[in-house]
Amino acid sequence: MVKNRSGARALLVGCGDLGSRHLQALASGPWFREIEVVDPRPEAWSRAQARLAETPGGQVPEIRWLRSLDEASKGGDLCILATQADIRDSLFYDIATSKDYLSFLLEKMVTTSIREYEKMMSVTQDLGLSVWVNCKSRAHYSHKHVKKFLDSTGPICLQVFGGNQGLATNGVHVADLFCFYDETDQIHLDESRVDPVLHPSKRGEGLYDLSGSLCGSSDKGSRLAMTMAAHHAGPMLFIVKSKEYRAAIDDETKCIYESTAAGGWEWKRVPYDHNIFVSHLSGQFASDILSTGRCELPTLESCYPAHKFILGELLHHFNQLLGVESDRCPVT
Repeated sequence: MVKNRSGARALLVGCGDLGSRHLQALASGPWFREIEVVDPRPEAWSRAQARLAETPGGQVPEIRWLRSLDEASKGGDLCILATQADIRDSLFYDIATSKDYLSFLLEKMVTTSIREYEKMMSVTQDLGLSVWVNCKSRAHYSHKHVKKFLDSTGPICLQVFGGNQGLATNGVHVADLFCFYDETDQIHLDESRVDPVLHPSKRGEGLYDLSGSLCGSSDKGSRLAMTMAAHHAGPMLFIVKSKEYRAAIDDETKCIYESTAAGGWEWKRVPYDHNIFVSHLSGQFASDILSTGRCELPTLESCYPAHKFILGELLHHFNQLLGVESDRCPVT
């Protein structure tokens, strides 16, 4: 049952750089009367409070700052988990069983193990939970615009070029976009060329990412090719091609170039103005969840193919480079 938005309560677990952006979004509208924030770090509270002071809009809801999950109230309406990925699955189980939350928004990576992801899907089904994953690219105006011109019955090609050593953390966004465009529930690995280098993550000790290229395909013949370069931090460029349509997307400069077979493949520039930041979009997602019980994010189940493709291929590269045998990728 969808509740009256003005009486809703949210729980935000993890209030670091990304979590504080979620908090800005939740506090920017009239959706919640109370937000409980769980994070034991004083520096996280300070940053979040500074960002709240920047938040536009009317009256900020009541915010309760908590150091542990044990202090959180029971019976809330939306829980956002923005912790590091290695503890996200255990927190998810705890909150679902002890805090009576039925709706969740999980940061990606959802978890660092395919086995744990499958367990989370099983728990979600058993408990009747509604769970979405913050692979938000499919909610961007640019990708929704392009999808309108694609024939869902025919194959497409998606090529993505980026930097910032993001084959795992950025790659899961790309793989989810491929599922969004192609409407497939499985990505087959065709080729892998991963650089034999561990790139330390700025998000914590013992966390890494990889660079290189991954290529995949779907059962109807669609092709995915992504390359994340090791030597620069340039924004991602998306190229989508079908039989009758092609587009190049740059979300950084908010521009689409597109052409069609009917138009002689002449390029046309399509500018757009759409706020794609977490501090805005998470408010939109929360509003939709509370009012309709759905949102534009992928569900836990529909985001599984993207995670399986990325985690399944990169795990042995991480293990080889780290000299370990593990079923978890050291990513977040």
